[in-house]
Amino acid sequence: MGKICHIEGVKLGCASSNTRYGKRNDSLVITLNKESTLSGKFTSNSFKAAPVKIAIKNLQSLIKGEKALVINAGNANAATGSKGIKDVKNYCKEIGSLLNINPSNVIPFSTGVIGEPLPADKYLSAFKKALPLLDKKNWKDAAQSILTTDTKQKLISKEIKIGKRIFSITGFAKGSGMIRPDFATLLSFVFVDAKLNSNSLEKIHSDALSQSFEALTIDGDTSPNDSSLLVATGKKDKQIKKNSNEERALKLAIKEVFEQLSQLLVQDAEGATKKVSVNVAKAKTLKQAKSVAFTVAESPLVKTALFGNDANWGRILSAIGRDSEINDVSRVSISINGQPMVKKGNLDPKHSEKSAARALKKKNIEINISLGLGKKEFKVLTSDLSEDYVLINSDYRS
Repeated sequence: MGKICHIEGVKLGCASSNTRYGKRNDSLVITLNKESTLSGKFTSNSFKAAPVKIAIKNLQSLIKGEKALVINAGNANAATGSKGIKDVKNYCKEIGSLLNINPSNVIPFSTGVIGEPLPADKYLSAFKKALPLLDKKNWKDAAQSILTTDTKQKLISKEIKIGKRIFSITGFAKGSGMIRPDFATLLSFVFVDAKLNSNSLEKIHSDALSQSFEALTIDGDTSPNDSSLLVATGKKDKQIKKNSNEERALKLAIKEVFEQLSQLLVQDAEGATKKVSVNVAKAKTLKQAKSVAFTVAESPLVKTALFGNDANWGRILSAIGRDSEINDVSRVSISINGQPMVKKGNLDPKHSEKSAARALKKKNIEINISLGLGKKEFKVLTSDLSEDYVLINSDYRS
């Protein structure tokens, strides 16, 4: 992690609820200046957690003025019924009162164990302890406070010069498992010191997600708490005009931050020993390319073979064949880290088992698949599947 760019108008403070993680910080408050504009994207899971429901509602009813984010780790407050909703509303109201802002301008987020009642009093106490600690420099502490099974923080910061002005972008995320969301990882927060209208911010956010977290899977599961927030601080001297060259340059920089965060998530996936890219080309449609890429990336047999350094291309070919529209195996070719595996549906004449096994020992794996059906392509990031993944998730609540 290089230089961290502090974002004017953003302050962060964290404290411990002394619950699941003992004295480790697990409760975070972020305050945003009154000019800030927010774009939130949330899980497609039908059983949305209480904080997600309230966050969506509050974002739709924001009023002019300062805003705050309240985030807790260790308890998802999901599948907790009416009490879960009541708890979120209560601590949003309490924190809003202490910060002298409208409760609808307090946006809640949670991550952790599903189905356990939220120890709301303890988290509220931690949020209160975090308020006097609010500071523009607390990025590392903030990134650390939202982790669950992650082994390291995911924090990206960069500056970009557009014309004569310098813009700063800083973001952090968490997530190591239960990841195949339709838009984002478990929790992600990205901030930029620019003034963008809400429509532009929404479009930039959606486009950034489509090429980062929407193309990421660890285990094919989608959390009821997945949330992504993009914040533009509304700095008056950094206004960006819609559809301008400046907006396009800033959009590219924001996309790069999202992509770098997604790379960090894969590198720290539960039990992972390898970062894997599944690249599907020459598909008939984008939908088909995505379907095949995710099917291969989520196949337990493919993922375990990668962990064992086994160049078992038959598992990849079989996963591809699960797509009902792909019925001509003679068009399919596969390579792994440049090593030929399959050509026109059969063992490639240039295939070397020894070279393939050597290629599989690398920490970064690229599976390239050509369907021979069209011109569409899609890439998915994933990880291998090890014994440690099973151990982590079989003992998660203990």
